[in-house]
Amino acid sequence: MTAAIPRKILCVAVLLAFADQPIAQGQSDPGDLARQHFEAAQKAEAAGDLDQAAAEYEAALKVRPQVAEVRTNLGLVYYRQGKNDEAIKTFERALQLKPELLSATLFLGMAYVRTNQYEKALEPLNKAIALNPREHHAYLNLALCYSEVGRPDQALGVLQKAAELFPKDIEVLYELGRVYSDLSEIDPDSYRVHQLIGAYYEARRDTGTATEEYQTAIAKKPDAPDLHYALGNIYWREHQFEKAVAEFQKELKLAPENYMATWKLGNIYLNQRQYELAFQYLRRALHQKPDLPQAHRDLGRALFQTGDNEGAIQELKTVARLAPDESTAHYLLAQAYRKLGMTKEQNAELEIFEVLRNAEQKRSRRPTIMSSGADHQEEPSDPEPPQTR
Repeated sequence: MTAAIPRKILCVAVLLAFADQPIAQGQSDPGDLARQHFEAAQKAEAAGDLDQAAAEYEAALKVRPQVAEVRTNLGLVYYRQGKNDEAIKTFERALQLKPELLSATLFLGMAYVRTNQYEKALEPLNKAIALNPREHHAYLNLALCYSEVGRPDQALGVLQKAAELFPKDIEVLYELGRVYSDLSEIDPDSYRVHQLIGAYYEARRDTGTATEEYQTAIAKKPDAPDLHYALGNIYWREHQFEKAVAEFQKELKLAPENYMATWKLGNIYLNQRQYELAFQYLRRALHQKPDLPQAHRDLGRALFQTGDNEGAIQELKTVARLAPDESTAHYLLAQAYRKLGMTKEQNAELEIFEVLRNAEQKRSRRPTIMSSGADHQEEPSDPEPPQTR
């Protein structure tokens, strides 16, 4: 599982770095020479002359050795040439200079994969996903690494997330099926296999088969954590709230730390306008997971609906900080500001809401896949939905 070389070379950052060092009076600007080598390297790379590109990048680094982006580009050339050991050393040096470089991080992990150093690849590939959660090739390579080091459950989790983000990606779906197949061969009738098959069908939106598989898994291992949550999550998404509550409560008896089950109970009670219970579970979820934006949003909604506009504003501002793309929080903020007569603030939040809602509607026209129990899944309904929906 490897990727094509990304063409998004940070030319502006490189050129600025070349000019970032002072020049002694009477001396020529070494940045000019470095810039010339860099531009020549890019031309050679575009023409497919990788040997010349590498030579020009190396020449640029002799003049400006501290420019991490140039080292990254050199590492990418080595990677394309199959010079994996040289690529690894070059990426490592680039990351010593600038630890948050995405390309150097990603391709360091991928170079480790090429050389079968799967354990070493785990850290940079996980970091690449943290730097860019939509970095497609990081998921595929990370799943391969987890499989190779004997951690198939973690490989499965990575691929489920990738399937959610890239629902039409054949390579992701193929690898997801392969991991399910590998796991089922270990013990085809274990509760874990039925759980994994259930997650697979849930990702495919076949909730009927997923429900049956989760129920079979529970029958085989009723005290296993996550099973009741997974089944409850299906009921929750399909608005079968009574069944969802029963499963979430069972989950919390087995795993009281499951803040997602706690939040979703609060969400259900909020939908049912049972505010005392909603407050209880939402605040408990935030005690367990203070940066959970869904719980802050639902708590803000509950406070708004019970007349505490100032408290609602504080919670909803937290949502805006934690999840800037969450449109509903801005709509509710506008309503809370309206109640307080703060017209300027109300209008500003409505403008943000409209921009975000339009973006959401464009995204919603594309098919999506959900993985079982994903932390960012939204609640199935809003007690007071915006009128523009």
